[in-house]
Amino acid sequence: MCQVILMNKIMMQWFVIGISGATCSGKSTLANKIRDNFSKSVIVRQDDYFLPLDDPRHNTIQELNHLNWDLITSLDMQRMHSDIIKILQSHENDVVGLRKRVLILDGFLLFRHKDITDLCDRKYFLTLTKEQCWERRKNRTYEPPDVPGYFDKVVWPEYIKYKNEIIKKRELHETIMFIDGSKDMEQIYETVSQEINQLLS
Repeated sequence: MCQVILMNKIMMQWFVIGISGATCSGKSTLANKIRDNFSKSVIVRQDDYFLPLDDPRHNTIQELNHLNWDLITSLDMQRMHSDIIKILQSHENDVVGLRKRVLILDGFLLFRHKDITDLCDRKYFLTLTKEQCWERRKNRTYEPPDVPGYFDKVVWPEYIKYKNEIIKKRELHETIMFIDGSKDMEQIYETVSQEINQLLS
């Protein structure tokens, strides 16, 4: 009960935004624009929580001789959740005027972690078609680099699976705004920022 009371007190001073969706759909760009335009906002990126390359918990795709980086088990979600709670607690007395502070959570599988999802006051999911996604992804460099066939064999199927899971969970689906990630980022940001400002006012 004490933990619930503490979290309610903390959350009264914070507005938490979750941004998820397809790879290369503009999640991080949107997160950065929100951070740059809302005073003293903070970003936590799911990509910072990938397990080390030699971690035995990774799954290997035998036919590609490559690790599957598109599973929730390839990430240390417990550490991410713990870091989020620490941020909320460490700033509980740091109020910006009368407005709540903004915490932005950015992650391609963000809404697969219920405890983190439940912290979000607003959730956005950026979508792309397979063709749009590939056109963007093929020009990016990852560490380790994608091997030939990884996008078709792993990246896209895992994204579709994730998206379908969200759609099937009615209570979750109804709390998410789906956004076409192929739209101009300024237009996307304008839509999101207007809503955030309304909810913060």
